[in-house]
Amino acid sequence: MKPSPPLLLPLLSILLLLPLSAGAVEVVFHETATVSGRRVTLGDIADISPAGGRAGTLAALEVALAPAPGTDRELQAMTVIARIRNTPAASGVVWRGADRISVHRRGVRIDRERLKEIIAGFLADNMDRLPRAEFRFTSIQAPSEIILPTGDLTWSVTPSRPEILGSSSFSILFKVDGRTVKNCTVRGHLEALAPVATATVNLKKGTVILPDQVTMSRRDIATLKDPVLSLDKVIGMQARRTIYSGRAIEQRHLEQPPVIRKGDLVKIFAIRGPMRISTTGIAARDGRTGEIIRVKNVSSSKYVYCRVDAPGIVSVEF
Repeated sequence: MKPSPPLLLPLLSILLLLPLSAGAVEVVFHETATVSGRRVTLGDIADISPAGGRAGTLAALEVALAPAPGTDRELQAMTVIARIRNTPAASGVVWRGADRISVHRRGVRIDRERLKEIIAGFLADNMDRLPRAEFRFTSIQAPSEIILPTGDLTWSVTPSRPEILGSSSFSILFKVDGRTVKNCTVRGHLEALAPVATATVNLKKGTVILPDQVTMSRRDIATLKDPVLSLDKVIGMQARRTIYSGRAIEQRHLEQPPVIRKGDLVKIFAIRGPMRISTTGIAARDGRTGEIIRVKNVSSSKYVYCRVDAPGIVSVEF
C-alpha cells in the first residue's frame, strides 16, 4: 500500500512558529472582532506591537469591507496579509494568531413598534395642520425590524397625501451622519376619531333641519370629505339631498334655506343713486339671500329680476 504524503502546514501556521527578531513588529490576529464603520482596518482585527508610529500606520490600513450592519463576515488571515504585504510598513512583520477572523458589525435595531412611534411623533409635530381629533395608525404593514449603521441617526417622514389626513402610507427616510442609509415604507390606516353631526332620522331633500333630528357621534373623519363638527352649523340648514338616519352629515349635504318662498308677498325697492322707490311684488320662485329671482310687480303685473336682500325684501336697480 502506497504511503500517504506528509500533511503540509498552512503557510500562516509556519509563520506563527517563527521567532520574533529584535525590533520586529508583531501582528496577532483575533478570532473575533467588532466594527462600527463600513471599512475594516488591521487595527480592528489584530493586536500590533510594539506601540509606535509603525504600529499606528499598520493599524490604519484598510483590509476589507465591513459586513452589513448587524451581520458577520469571516476573513482569512492569509488574504489580509496578501492585501497589505506590499505596503512598506508591512515589511518584516511577524504574523501570529488566528487564521480566520469572524467580524461583526454593530447596528442600530429599529423594530415595528419604534416605526409606529416615529409616525406618532410626526403626527404630534403636525397637529396644527390637522383637525382636532384622536389619531390612530392601525393595520400596520411594516418590516418587523430594520438594522441601521451606528452614528448620528436622523429621519424624516413623508405621508402619502400632502394634507396628511387620509394617508395610507408613510415613508421614513433614515440618515446616519447626514448620509441616507434606508428608506422604509410603513403602510396602514390613519384613523382620525372626532364627534361629527349625524342624522337621527331620515332627512329628505329640502328639509330644514331641527335640533331633535341630529346628534353628535364619534366617527373616523379621515373617511369623510368635509364633515360638520358642530350642531350649530347644521340646525336651521336645509338638506340639499336626502340624508339617511345614522349618516354623518357633510358640508356638501347642506345649503341655506330660502328666505323667500314662491308666492310670498315681498317689498320691492327700486334704487337709482340716492333715490329709492318701493312697491309690492309676488315671488315667482324660492330665493336665498344674494340670489336673483323673478318677482311680479303687483301694480304693473310685469316681472322683474330682483336680488334677495332679506326675508320679504328684494331690490332692483334701474
